[in-house]
Amino acid sequence: MADVHTKGIRSKNMAAIKGKNTKPGILLPACITK
Repeated sequence: MADVHTKGIRSKNMAAIKGKNTKPGILLPACITK
């Protein structure tokens, strides 16, 4: 999968994905799969 994000965005995504019970953790995977 090609990385279309900057490092800053990616680190934010990783942080959000790690906190899966938070809203960003729920929304981000849905955005990625679209």
